[in-house]
Amino acid sequence: MKGSRIMSLIEMMENRRSVRAFNSEPVTDEELNKILQAAMLAPNGKGLKPWSFVTIRDEKTLRDLVNCRKGGAKMLETATAAIAVYSDSDVTDTFIEDSSLVMGWMHLMASDLGLGSCWLQLRLRPSNEEGVSAEEFVNRRLGAPDNQNVEALLVMGHIDEAPTAHELPELPCDKVHAERW
Repeated sequence: MKGSRIMSLIEMMENRRSVRAFNSEPVTDEELNKILQAAMLAPNGKGLKPWSFVTIRDEKTLRDLVNCRKGGAKMLETATAAIAVYSDSDVTDTFIEDSSLVMGWMHLMASDLGLGSCWLQLRLRPSNEEGVSAEEFVNRRLGAPDNQNVEALLVMGHIDEAPTAHELPELPCDKVHAERW
């Protein structure tokens, strides 16, 4: 396109930030579909694609999910959409890794679309409901089958002002080892 500049992947990564407050503009069908397309393009072990997704745009459900995780789901108070990422542990032993890659790719797509997003970890976290895990809390509300493991929610919405981009610090070369530790 004349006059436009395509952002490099590293620039997109510098600009992607976790966002926890959204305006009331709804996430569109087109935006949601592009994010799901990105998810389905994510790498996965042996091409088994063990994941499934539940899209959530109902305001009542989003607000109810605020209690899904102890001390960390307030972003759902203003979100206009979320995607629950599930995977089937019977399909592959890399279901956690595969789900994590999907979350990362969805984050990047949301950022590319100008949406704010935040990864809300559910696996191995407690909910605000006594004795109920975050996974159980979400599964009850979304009607997930027993064989599905919920990893996280990608919480998203439109934002009024993009957060300041990360500035790549001097690379921590002490974290990189050549050939051997």
